[in-house]
Parts: sequence; structure tokens; C-alpha cells
Amino acid sequence: METKEILIKELDSEKYFSDLFKLSKDFFYEYEYNNKNIFGIDSISEIDITNYFRNFIGKETSKAFVAIVDDELIGYITAYIKNQPNYWVVKKLGDISGLMVNQNFRQNGIGTKLVKKAIEYFEQNGIKYYTVFTSTNNIDGIALYKKLRLKELCITFYGKIN
Repeated sequence: METKEILIKELDSEKYFSDLFKLSKDFFYEYEYNNKNIFGIDSISEIDITNYFRNFIGKETSKAFVAIVDDELIGYITAYIKNQPNYWVVKKLGDISGLMVNQNFRQNGIGTKLVKKAIEYFEQNGIKYYTVFTSTNNIDGIALYKKLRLKELCITFYGKIN
């Protein structure tokens, strides 16, 4: 990618919803590739994706940030602040629930910029810790999170009932 200005901004309108739908489909199909048993796609409707992103606009406890180049949406990240049960020392926890960069723009630092924007949002809200979930087969995602000095927290197992 030639050097172009990458704008990272909060999703604050429905302007990019069509692009978000296309990129989200790619996100889900990449997950399906990682494990069809658990992440197999039944159907992806535009209204489901639109409603998902609509829930981030104007909210204090959840934000979506988008990466824009030449007015084209090329990536997004979604972040939540969630309350922990009272018995945990950490009462509020940040959570990155979705990160996607268009394949044509990967390896250009866009994912890093999006994660840093989510971290900035968490910091502004007094959050000290955050989590992110990814498939064990998501080699690029894991490499990014390790580069950003995230530590492994837990492993989720799954089983199939005959």
C-alpha cells in the first residue's frame, strides 16, 4: 500500500454501514475457516450486522472505531466496558469483541492503530485491564496481540456430544 493517511475515528453515523456489512462477512467467514464446527455460518443478514453496529453509536459503555483511507472503510474494532461480578477485584473490564482489517490493507499497522484506539477509549474510562478473544488458528491475530504485549489468559475447550 502506498503511503496514505489512515484516519481512525469513532463510528458515529450509519455512513459506512454497507462497507461494515461487507467487511463483517469477511470476518465471519475467516472465523468459519478456523473451525467450522463452532463458527460455521448459518446465514448472515445485513440487518443483523447493521443492528450490531447501530448499538455502538452514541453509547458510553461500547464503541466501534473505524479505519478510513480516502473515504473508504478498511477496518474496524468494537470495544465494550463490562461489569465484573462483585467478588472480583477488577470491577470493570474492557473487552475487544471484533477486529477486522480488509485483506488488501493488512500488514500496514492498521490493526495496531485500531487496538491502540480501543485502549485509549478504555483508559479514558478508567479501565485498567482488557481482554480479546480469538481463535487458536488465527495466527496473524495472535501475532498482533503478542506484538502489543498482550498475555494469554485462558483456553476454551469444546466437545461434541454424539
